[in-house]
Amino acid sequence: MDASTKPGTDASGQPRRGAVFATSMASRPASDAIAMMFSPAKLRETPSGMLQNLLHLAPLITAAMTCVTALIWVVYLSVFLRSYRRQQRPSILITSGAGKHLDAHCFVTNLGLEPVYLLDVVIDLIEPGGKVVRAVIPERTEHWNNAVPGEEEDIRRATNVGPLSSGGERDLGRFRTLIDRAGTENPDIKADIAFTSLEVTVVIVTASQAELCGASRCYHIDHTVEGAPCLMAKTIKAKQLQGWLARRTLTRLLSAQLRASGES
Repeated sequence: MDASTKPGTDASGQPRRGAVFATSMASRPASDAIAMMFSPAKLRETPSGMLQNLLHLAPLITAAMTCVTALIWVVYLSVFLRSYRRQQRPSILITSGAGKHLDAHCFVTNLGLEPVYLLDVVIDLIEPGGKVVRAVIPERTEHWNNAVPGEEEDIRRATNVGPLSSGGERDLGRFRTLIDRAGTENPDIKADIAFTSLEVTVVIVTASQAELCGASRCYHIDHTVEGAPCLMAKTIKAKQLQGWLARRTLTRLLSAQLRASGES
């Protein structure tokens, strides 16, 4: 190069095409620079000119690829966490069947992906005046023989307490029998009282975290129909009792039951 030749110019003193493009690209915003790079006039340039353009936009391309990669990882992590939480979250179903009204059986089904342990069964009965009477009835007292369960039959049939596998089902007994068991545990529950509502709550312990969870479902008892009282569910499915507040409530409930059992 001649000493009199200026940088960015050729021998005749005219500015070089690459230098002009680089100067114009540096003075424009990124969007204008990209549009200018892929304009029809620039696409007709030599491959060496296109390479210079790509090198000039390398930081922008790198930043864009980094953002796309980070977005993909965020989506993958959210899907993984959602799947993990779904596997750890218990789901309990309380249904009735194999009979009509109070003669129907109460079934508890574990719809979660992990086994759970059925710890207690709580029944709340609402009187016509609005008073709520409660009893904890985990045992099938009608199967006991001389206060000792299981002497003449399988001991597991004398209690509702026990493990419940994924997809497993437990028959708690007829609703009429649940009321009778509640009357055995709580003397305030009389057989001649026309209760208006009945709520069944099951308390479970999860296999993964060993924490208290549960589910409850409320039924309305209609005595206006001629004949036997009519039992109707108030909700489509059972309410899941999970989270810190639910665990605290269930812990208080079971603690009160333990104190009452110790006093008796």
